[in-house]
Amino acid sequence: MRARELAWPSTAVHPHVTLREAAALLVRERSPALVVVSEDGHPLTVVPAADVLAAALPDPVREDPLLAAVAEASLDDAVRARAASLRLADVLPKRPPAPAVVSPDASPLHMASLMERTGGHLVVVVDYHDDRPQLIGTVDAATLLQYYL
Repeated sequence: MRARELAWPSTAVHPHVTLREAAALLVRERSPALVVVSEDGHPLTVVPAADVLAAALPDPVREDPLLAAVAEASLDDAVRARAASLRLADVLPKRPPAPAVVSPDASPLHMASLMERTGGHLVVVVDYHDDRPQLIGTVDAATLLQYYL
């Protein structure tokens, strides 16, 4: 079994998409994370779904999570508005961590060791044709655990 068979299909996104668009893609693909790519398609970073959700939270809630317990649904529209107005580029670190990238022929052991070495929870599977990247998908730790069981 190789990375190409284990990969969960993923759609690449560019940093200029809104958090709302990013969230819709995560939900539609039931993906644990987004693969953010450059204009020429090279993977720049991986953004976990939890980070997209956290970025959409209004600043007062981010600063004081207890406010969310009292505000309940009254701030839901603020979350939606923030998600519609912010782009991924607005919330990414200035130097986002580079993703762990493997070829479609990578073995499960190679992917597991790369996750361990980088501290990441997934690897990005990319195939290169004539030096042009084609995103195949991602393989997460749970998929590798399932493989080894």
